[in-house]
Formats: sequence, C-alpha cells, structure tokens
Amino acid sequence: MAVYRYLKVDIPKEHVTIERQSDGKPALIKYVLEAPYNREKGYAEPKRTTIGHQCPDDKSKMYPTSQYVKIFPKEWETVSGKRTVPTIKRMGIFSICQAINMKTGIKDLLDTAFGAGVSNAVMDFAMYSILHRSNAADSFESQMHNQLLYSGSEGHNDTWYSEMFDRRLPKEQILLFKKNWIKQCKEEDVESVWLCIDGSNDDCRSEGVTIAENGPAKSGGTSTPIVSFTYAVTDTGLPVCFDTYHGGLVDCREMQKILDDITHCGITVKGVILDRGYCNSQVLEYLNGREIPYIIMVKGEPQGLMEITQKFGNTIKLNAEYLVPGAYLFGVQGKCQLFQDYKHEDYVTLFYDYANGSDRITALLKNLYRAMDKANADIRKGVRNPQIDKKYESMIEIVTKTDESDRRRRVRYAAVNASGLQKALDEKGLYSVVSSKQMSAGQVHERYALRDESEIQFCFVKSQLGYGQTRVQSDASVYARFLVGFVAAILRYEIWQAAKALDLKTSQMLIEIDRMEMERINGVYTYTHTEKEAVRKLFGKLTPRTDVTALIDDSVKLENDRIAGRMPVLRHRKTGPKSGSHHKQYDSDGNVVKKTGGVAKGTKRPDFNKDGTPRKKPGTKPGTKLGKYNKDGSVRKKPGPKPGSHHAKADAQPE
Repeated sequence: MAVYRYLKVDIPKEHVTIERQSDGKPALIKYVLEAPYNREKGYAEPKRTTIGHQCPDDKSKMYPTSQYVKIFPKEWETVSGKRTVPTIKRMGIFSICQAINMKTGIKDLLDTAFGAGVSNAVMDFAMYSILHRSNAADSFESQMHNQLLYSGSEGHNDTWYSEMFDRRLPKEQILLFKKNWIKQCKEEDVESVWLCIDGSNDDCRSEGVTIAENGPAKSGGTSTPIVSFTYAVTDTGLPVCFDTYHGGLVDCREMQKILDDITHCGITVKGVILDRGYCNSQVLEYLNGREIPYIIMVKGEPQGLMEITQKFGNTIKLNAEYLVPGAYLFGVQGKCQLFQDYKHEDYVTLFYDYANGSDRITALLKNLYRAMDKANADIRKGVRNPQIDKKYESMIEIVTKTDESDRRRRVRYAAVNASGLQKALDEKGLYSVVSSKQMSAGQVHERYALRDESEIQFCFVKSQLGYGQTRVQSDASVYARFLVGFVAAILRYEIWQAAKALDLKTSQMLIEIDRMEMERINGVYTYTHTEKEAVRKLFGKLTPRTDVTALIDDSVKLENDRIAGRMPVLRHRKTGPKSGSHHKQYDSDGNVVKKTGGVAKGTKRPDFNKDGTPRKKPGTKPGTKLGKYNKDGSVRKKPGPKPGSHHAKADAQPE
C-alpha cells in the first residue's frame, strides 16, 4: 500500500479510528468500510482499512495512502490536482444484470416507475448488495468505485443515496412498480401458483421511523423497536410481491394484503405454504373463508395436536407401516380441531424424522450437561437455590443425600430428572403439518418441501443481502430500502436459477463473474474474453437468443461511449412476437417453434364473405379501359410482345 508523504490531507471526521503504534511509528488512520450486524454475537463487526499515516507535526493531518485515493477520489483530485480514472474496471455484475433485464425486463419496469436516473441508482445499489452482502450506504462508494455502473463513471456517494431513499422513491411509485412486476410475472406463465409467504422483522432504533414498534425481535430482544416485512415467492422461489409495515401488525392481516395485491393483478393463487409463525386461528379462519388451500407447519402444542401426538407419537417411530415413500420419514394423518377459539376440523399430519431427532437429542444432552455443571458449581460455592435455565428445569432436580463416607454429612448436587428428560426425548424428531384438504403423508411432505426454495430467498434477503437491520431515519427510507432489497432478490434469484440448471454454485459463479475486468489502454477500455466457459454458459442460460460475446462487448462499448461523450445505449428486454405473429416463435431453450401457417393446398375460397357479401375476385374487372397516359404523364405502352420477340407476328414491321 503506497503512502504519499509529499501530501497532507485532513483526517476525516466520521467513520475513522486512530490506531497507535509502538517504536515511535506514526499512528495509522483506519476507515470503517462497513459494519455488518452479527446476530449471533449481538453487535456489529466493523471492517476497516488504512487510509493514512498521522502527521507527527499536526495531529489533525495525515499522509494519504492508495486506499484514500479509492475511497475519497474527489478529495484526492482537489488536493493532488490529478483526476482518478480506474485503470481496471469490473463489468461482470453489470453485464449479468443486463442479461437478466433482457429476460425479465426488471430495469425497464424500474424506468417506468421512477425514471431512468433513479432506476439506474437502484440497480447499482442492488448490485452492491449482491456482491458485498450489505445495505450500508456509507460504504457503497468505496466498494463500487471500480465497478461499471448504470449511473455513470462516478456513480453516487452515501449522501446522495440517503436523499434518494428519503425523497426519490415515493410509496406511490413503489406500489406502481410492484403491480407492474406482478403483471410481468403473469406474462411469464406465473398465472396459477402455490405461494410461499413468510414474514420477519428488522431492528430499527431510529426515532425518525414512526412505523417501528416494540415487539419480539428476531435478533433475540423481547421488547425491541422493530419494522416488519412480508415476502411472497412462488414454489420455485421467484419473488412476486413484498410489503413493509409497522412492527405491531398481526401477520395475518398483512398476508391478506399480499394476497389481494396478487389476485387483483390477475394471478390465481392455488394455495399457500406457510411457516409455523402463521399457525393460529385467525389465519386458518381467513383462508377457509376465502377457500384458499393451505399447508402450514404447526407451532407449539395446540390441544388438537396433543391428542394426535399421544395417540401416534410412539407408534410411528421407525415403524415401516408408516414410512413415507421416497423420504426418510414416518408419518400419519388425522383430523382434529387444533384451536379452541376456532371450531373447525383440519387434517393434521404427524411426522417423525429420526435423523433430525438424533441430532436434536445430542444437542439437548450437551446443553443439559452444561446446565447441570453450572448448577453444581453454584452449589459448591454455597448457593442455596442455584439458577437453572427454564428450558431444563423439568429435566434437572436438586438431590440431597447422606455421604456414604461420612454418615453425619449431607451432600447436595444436581441430577437428571428421568421423567422430565424422557418427555423431552420423546418429542424430538416429531413435527406436524396442517392442511385444508385430505392428503397422504407423502403428498403433504412433497408439497411442504417446496417451501425449501422460498427459504433460500428469505435467506438472501435477511443475511446475504444485508437486510437484517434497518439503518434509516424515516418511514419513506424504510419502504425504499426494502424495494432495493426486493430488486436485489429478483436479480440474485435469476442468477441462482441459471446456475442451478447448470449444476453450478451461485456463490462461486458470483466470484467468477466479478473477475471479469476491462483495462483502460490509451484512454479506451478493452476486454479480452478470458472468462471461464461456465460463465459463458450462465450468460447463455439467461439469454439463449443473444450472442454472449456481443452482450459482454456491449458493456465495454457503453463505458467507452460515456468517455467519448456519446449517448450510451442500454439493451432492453426483447418481448418477442405476440401469439399469432408471422415472426418466429421460440421455446424456453431458444429453439424455433415451427408452425405451418397459411391456407392448406387445395383449399377453395367460398363465393361469399362471412358477412354475406359476395367475395371480390382479385385483378381488374372485365371491361375496364386503361387510360392513355400513366400517372407520371408518359404515354402508356400497349400490352403485347416486345418488338423482336419470337412471339411477335412474322409480318410485323418495326415502325
């Protein structure tokens, strides 16, 4: 890392720490690139880089490093008088987004809703979220300075993005985009689907966000300001709709809003697959009232479930009679009323997963032994009533007995409560799924397994795209941030689907895509096609009717057009010919669908049209006399053979 000791610059006032060194070396100025929130540890983990060495004669100044040039290019240009133009730019993620837009039209829909300028910035931030798994605007400029961007060569800084989230993505236009996207999904044959709907929440301690309300946070807090959101995806994982709402709203009501938005745009919901968070009487009553089929994981131990568990719990364990075909499960179905406050009988399927049960039993025993060791340590310290975790109170008992070596001495220690432990062991590996219609255990398992695809999407949004914590100061910014997260989820879904079809790993393909670099030589960017064959196949899967080389070269040409002052032109979605068009039709693999068009040979036209009028025969009507002159005023030539033709009469003489 180069240090420019001939220049002095001001030490930035924000996101900076000063790290003292020994042996009289100058202090290092560290800049915080990002601070992703670690849910397991319960705090943010900052990532820093050295941007300068503190000047010994002026503690407010520093000697900048090459990292300072990348993070603060404008300040560097002011101090040094040199313009920073990246010699190498990465253009892989931009090119793949162009391919996705040609397939889905996601960028075109953003243009329609927000205008080209704002939609460019949304796409840039979505690319940033995919590459760096973050939604922190303050590190966007430093992380994306060498990327080819929709917004131009320089892109935007964190201040501009903060203003965009707060003012330039109004809720009305977000709603327009959501409706247009649902209609676009319908055009792509998503007309009648099973939907996987899930909700979650993000921590939000900003006083400016009025929709943040105290509630049980997913990060672990019992009463933390949270903002809730809901995502709906198809059974293949395609994001269809989302919504953001205040933390105290019941998930059932928000699910109704999502379903209404989807059905009003013409998509038929064949049924919903829901997680245990939606297993309550309000949800079941609403879905039954709308006659929407459902499959929901049962939460806790409702009264009706306890009856089935007691009747079949031990019977189905490793019992071949209840084996689910094609799965490593045992299952049985019964009909019961789950909840006391909703008098309706549903079909409940009880499953036993012995592999999962074994793992959970092992984890339970490890934690139980730790709790016992802690209790015994407290007893040795003289604590009369040692504290025991509530999870293990029924499995641990404090025993007092006579010491065999000294009958006058009483010994107290923590021991296993066999009956309490046995009850916990019997429950491990058992879970239940409620359905609105009677199915076999295998059918219920197969249908609920489709939720695995949606869980991957929820994982993208919560962890991989960095949307686990809301870092904004207003309600408008909350909605805008989740819009960008939704766009990023769509882009990553398309990459994931293409990679999956080619038996490739999405994370590895993103790394390979990001390695595609164009070099600036003599003021012009050039790119040598050294990408791996797997990358070309990925592009080809997304755009089977487009030449991959030409698509990638378009990205290079676009940046060179910007440098030369020409108007850059982006590729847009090719919708293809409409049904009945004479143009070529293509299937999903890009092959031409051959259709026999026109009138079959030997077909005789009727004498009358469909409206009963006589059909007019083509050609000139009999008896029509042609004029002496043509339209241009020249003398019309008489028909017949040309002079000198062998068709002319033998005695014909030239004039």
